[in-house]
Amino acid sequence: MPTPYSIIDISQPVSSATACFPGDTPFSRQVNLRLEEGATVNLTSFTMSPHVGTHADAPSHIQGRMEDTEGMASGIPLLPYIGLAAVLDVSPLSQGITKEHFEKAAARLSDLPPRVVFKTQTTLRPHVWEGKYAHFTVELIEALKGLGVMMVGLDTPSVDHIDSKDLQVHHALMKHGFCWLENLDLTNAPQGVYFLSAAPLKLTELEASPVRAVLIKDLVTG
Repeated sequence: MPTPYSIIDISQPVSSATACFPGDTPFSRQVNLRLEEGATVNLTSFTMSPHVGTHADAPSHIQGRMEDTEGMASGIPLLPYIGLAAVLDVSPLSQGITKEHFEKAAARLSDLPPRVVFKTQTTLRPHVWEGKYAHFTVELIEALKGLGVMMVGLDTPSVDHIDSKDLQVHHALMKHGFCWLENLDLTNAPQGVYFLSAAPLKLTELEASPVRAVLIKDLVTG
């Protein structure tokens, strides 16, 4: 029996070759047990920043004390990361995403779901740090706040410009109650409406969480 839906993986791969924000902790693997050396299992451990690869930021990323458990990844609500989502294609773009960019792309949709992710690239190089990338603008966040949108995402390392010192967009997102995703891979996701699944892990001591983000398209109803 044919599967009545298709799945598009929109997560970036994570390995020791994955590029990360300058100064952050890259992925590294430690092999603790090997079958070839007589162990009963292969066993590894790993070290990395939770901002490597596709991830969700928690409130504690930009506010509060790291000694407090409130605002950590385990407290991120799940609803914004699971449900109908629109992919809006504004590619190719390597600057701030404006209200005009959003309105032009959204005009091609009949309805706007409460989750919106922006495709800014047609090709992706996860192993290369791209110093110039598309990011959100406060203008865009202000435009989205009254449209019922609860979650936004994009296919670059940060919602803010790389040189931002005050993280205005991060704070605007928090102020207006948004959740967000960074480092998506939307190269195989045409513009349209999908069912998104990208739940953060229940990490009680971290300010962000990796996610395995996928889009699900119903092949029966389209």
